[in-house]
Amino acid sequence: MSIPERQTAYGWIKGKEGIQRWMDYPVPVPGANQALLKVEAAGLCQSDCHLLQVGPMERLGVESPTKYVLGHEIAGTIAALGSGLENHPTVKLGARFALQIGAACGSCDNCRQGFDNACTSGCEAYGLNTDGGFEEYLLIKNLRTLLPIPEDVSFATAAVASDSTLTPFHAIQKVKSDLRPTSKVLLVGLGGLGLNALQILKVYHPYIVATDVKESLRSIALEYGADEYYHDMSKCPHSRESFDIVFDFVGNQITSDICQKYVKHLGKYMTVGLGRSKLMLQNYNLARREVQVIYSFGGTSYEQIEVMRWISKGLIKPIHTAVPFAELPEYLDKLHHGKVEGRVTFKPCKL
Repeated sequence: MSIPERQTAYGWIKGKEGIQRWMDYPVPVPGANQALLKVEAAGLCQSDCHLLQVGPMERLGVESPTKYVLGHEIAGTIAALGSGLENHPTVKLGARFALQIGAACGSCDNCRQGFDNACTSGCEAYGLNTDGGFEEYLLIKNLRTLLPIPEDVSFATAAVASDSTLTPFHAIQKVKSDLRPTSKVLLVGLGGLGLNALQILKVYHPYIVATDVKESLRSIALEYGADEYYHDMSKCPHSRESFDIVFDFVGNQITSDICQKYVKHLGKYMTVGLGRSKLMLQNYNLARREVQVIYSFGGTSYEQIEVMRWISKGLIKPIHTAVPFAELPEYLDKLHHGKVEGRVTFKPCKL
């Protein structure tokens, strides 16, 4: 396979507004113990809109880049190998991989306990603070980020699974011991995260009430596992302080207020969506009810592999739509204005 020297890429430049398109971005050459990934699928996330506004995610003790490629939901095939990988048992030319977003060190206390999504070494993260998947070819410096894709899982599905499926899966694992047929759960927000969360929650058989501002999501919410759906919570017959667990997959003040209103005494408030950088919590009321407020971010590499197994078994069917790579700026704008349902994926590499 012939690999070009230049490629099309989309990213961020310090001091410039909006997504930047480069038609001649250099294709990296893998060094020793590195690999080059041909990007077969990349997903679009609300975090991409956020990063364009605030810049790259900070790394402790490391200067942030002034220019980099966005895109953190990534899957593809190995296109080239650096020296030292000629006899690697799994990283071979043509092998199919999804990427763990964060390049964890594997050595810090959190990594050694299995929480490599909480690596304390200030790791690089594809599309968040170092080049990501909105390009045709991506350099893989840390082979730990390469996670094998089951043969019956598509590249697009594996890509979106790395965030929009993994993130709710990880959050739900934190409270799975509280999920039973008698549990009552409120799920707020049915975007890319929330729709997948519905399917995951359904496996544990709680009673699920879902809400979103879009009435058009009613049928798919009920199909994917919700027992009730409301696009206007003022019409919800359930009393306040009556849900065992509430999930906020939006993360703005309106959705936070809904969750704080409906979580019961000794209940759990899971905040997952990152719609706003700051939220106001009702300190006295939550303390009086002894509510546990639990934050969740991303997921571990083991959980990401498990998510792909669930998809392979048909337990989760992520919703995603493939669109041309050239339309990425247009779909970023649509996503920012709430005009995208499910996930959008691109195929950066044309060959």
